[in-house]
Amino acid sequence: MFPLNWREIREWALLLGGAILVAVLLRTFIVEPRYVPTPSMVPTIMVNDRLYVEKLTPKFGELKRGMIVTFLAPEQTGRDDYLVKRLIGFGGDVIAITDGQLYVNGLAVDEPYLNEPMRSDFPEFTVPQGKLFLLGDNRNHSQDSRSWGSIDEACVKGQALFIYFPFSRLGSLWGQTMSFR
Repeated sequence: MFPLNWREIREWALLLGGAILVAVLLRTFIVEPRYVPTPSMVPTIMVNDRLYVEKLTPKFGELKRGMIVTFLAPEQTGRDDYLVKRLIGFGGDVIAITDGQLYVNGLAVDEPYLNEPMRSDFPEFTVPQGKLFLLGDNRNHSQDSRSWGSIDEACVKGQALFIYFPFSRLGSLWGQTMSFR
């Protein structure tokens, strides 16, 4: 048996305590993991993908059209967890879907990430001030702002950073933006 060295034990305890503190602070304020159980973002994010979400952009940065964000599910969904969708419009924007084409403020949006062409139209809708309009990439199989309306900007909790599992799908989701035709 080796002798008990209280100095070494104290150093290891401080090191372990510091590591735990850093991990808790990172998860609470900067980045956190998310599990995706639904197909609403296929093919960009698949069912059972796990991704990291950074939490600084909604608080200190600038949200942009095309970003993939996590947010607290609206009350109308009957859920009390977080959802993942693509940010399409801000307060004052006019959103419409006609003949399978998404329009924002009258401009056609280029959407190479869509799973398949949209099969239904959405009448022209002006996003209220202080709200956001969100859509899933798997439009024909997504509950999103078309069904439960726009959400408060304050409900956005983070921006998707990257998929970390499964390893075969490892990839960045960071900084996606929207382009117009």
